Amino acid sequence: MDIQTPLKNAVLGLSLMLTVLHISPALAQIYPVTDFGAVADGSTDNTVAIQAAIDTCHAYGGGRVLVSGGDFVTATIRLKSNVELHVAQGAKLLGSAALEGYPVMDSPVPTVMTESRTSLIYAEYADHISITGSGTIDGRGSSFIGENDRPFGLRLISCTNVTIEDIELRNSGFWMMHNLNIDTLTIRNVSIYNHSNSNNDGLSIDGCSNVLIENCTVDSNNDPLVLKATGNVVCENVEARNCTLATWTRAIKIGTETLGGFRNIHLHDLTVQWSSLAFPPFIGVADCGILLSIVDGGYMDHVVVENVTMESVKTALLIRLGDRANALPGEPVPAVGTLQDVTLRNITATVESNITSTISGIPGHYATDITLENVHVTFPGGAAAVAQGSVVQENESAKPENDMFGETLPAHGLYVRHVSGLTLEDVCFTWEAADQRPALVVDDLVDSDDYEGVNSGSGSCIFQPTAMMESDGPGIVHVWADADRKLHFSCDGASLNGIMAHDLSGRLLLKDLDAECGTVSMQMPAGMAVVTVWSASTPNTALVLVR
Repeated sequence: MDIQTPLKNAVLGLSLMLTVLHISPALAQIYPVTDFGAVADGSTDNTVAIQAAIDTCHAYGGGRVLVSGGDFVTATIRLKSNVELHVAQGAKLLGSAALEGYPVMDSPVPTVMTESRTSLIYAEYADHISITGSGTIDGRGSSFIGENDRPFGLRLISCTNVTIEDIELRNSGFWMMHNLNIDTLTIRNVSIYNHSNSNNDGLSIDGCSNVLIENCTVDSNNDPLVLKATGNVVCENVEARNCTLATWTRAIKIGTETLGGFRNIHLHDLTVQWSSLAFPPFIGVADCGILLSIVDGGYMDHVVVENVTMESVKTALLIRLGDRANALPGEPVPAVGTLQDVTLRNITATVESNITSTISGIPGHYATDITLENVHVTFPGGAAAVAQGSVVQENESAKPENDMFGETLPAHGLYVRHVSGLTLEDVCFTWEAADQRPALVVDDLVDSDDYEGVNSGSGSCIFQPTAMMESDGPGIVHVWADADRKLHFSCDGASLNGIMAHDLSGRLLLKDLDAECGTVSMQMPAGMAVVTVWSASTPNTALVLVR
C-alpha cells in the first residue's frame, strides 16, 4: 500500500482546515528542501529542487520550506502565497555564479527602476510570505561585476503581509532588496552586509505602506536605509527604529526617486557610523547622515526623524526640493513636487568635513514648515569667510547630494534658501578650529522668525532674538558674572533699558525689560551665556563665562 497518498490527503485536509480557521500556514507543514533532491555541498545547482519545495508547499495550503544542514547553491527562486522560506542556523543559501540562471522579470508595476530586472529571490502578487531563520542568504554578488541586470538579493512586488525576520543577508549583485508596492511589511532583526558590487543598497522600501523596520544592522557601500517612490505609488505609514546603519554614501535617505511621494514617515532611534569595510580611497566616511528630497515630482508630508546619533559623516543633513523631473516611460515630465512638514529632532552628529548642512527649495517653490530641534553638530572648522558677492548656484535639476552646492558654502552651520516656515530650536555647531563663516545664512526665507547665530570660543548656536527694547542715550554697559553666578552690570554714561540672556543652545534664561545697572538677583546656570543689553539705539551682545 502506498502510504504517501493518504498522508498527502491528510496534509491537504489539514491545510484546508487551517485556512478556514485562519491559523498561520507555517504551523501546517514543513518541507525540507533535501526531500526534493537539494544537495548541501556548496556546488550543486539546487534551483529546481528548492522551487519544487516552494511549489508543493504552496499547493498544499502553505507552510515552511526548510533550508538546513549545509550550503545550498541556487539561482532565481520564486516565493508564493502562504510560504515561509526558513534558512536555519548554520545553513546558507548561496547565489549561483551563472547569470543565465537569473531570468529577466519586468516589474508588473510601472517604475523608473529598470537598471536591474533579475533577483535571487522573487515574488509578485503573493500574500503571507516570509523569509526567516538565523542562517545566511549570500548572493555572491562579486560574480556579476560589470554585468547588466545584476541580481537583487530579494525583489518582492505588489505583495501583502510580508515578513523578513532574523536572517543574515550578504553580498547581492545589486540592491540587497527591492520591496515595491507592498502592503504590510515587517523587517525585524535582520543583519545586512553588502559590499560585493556597486549599487549595494541595504533596506530599500519603494512605494510601500504600513511598514515596520526594527532592530536591524546594515553595513553597505550604498544607502543602508532608503525610502523611494520609483512609480506613481505613495510610500506611507513607515516606521524604522532601533537600527545601526553604516555606509560610504547616504545613511538615512528618502529619495532620490520621488514620483509617488512620501507620507507619515517616522524614523527614530538610529545610529549612523562608518562602514566596517574601509580602505583607500574609501576611508570609512559617509557622504551624508540624513538626506531627504523631492526632485521627481511627488510630495513629502509629515516626516519625523529623531533620536539619531551619527559619526564619521561628511555632512549632517540635506533637505532638498528640486526639479530633476525623471518620468516614467511614456509619461509626461512631472511638475515640481512639494516638501512640507518635516521635523528633525534630537540629532547629534560628528562630521569630518566643512561641507555645510543645507535646507533648500528652488525659486518659486519653497520647502515648507521645516523644524530642527535639539540638533548638535561637531565639525572641523577653520574655514575662511566666503568672499562677498559669491553666488551659490541653484542646480535645480541636479541629483541631491551633500556637495551639490559646492564644498564651501557661506555658512559653517546651516545654509537655508527658498524655505517657508522654518523653526530652529537648540541648534548648535561646535568647531575644532574657529570658523570665519557665520553659523547661519538665509536667502529667500519667508513666513519665519528671524534667527541669529552667536559664536562662542568653541562654536556657535542659532537662536531667535526677542524684539528690541526702546533705549535712550549713549554710553557703555559692562557685564560680568560673580562667584555666585549672578550677573553684574555697570553703566559708564549709559542708561540701561533692558537685558536678556540665552545659553549657547538659544534657550532664554533671563529677560528683564525694566533692568537697571547693578546686580541681577537671579543665579545663572554654569557655562557660557549670551547676554544682550540695550543702551542707546542698538543692542550689544557679550559672551559671559558663568563658573
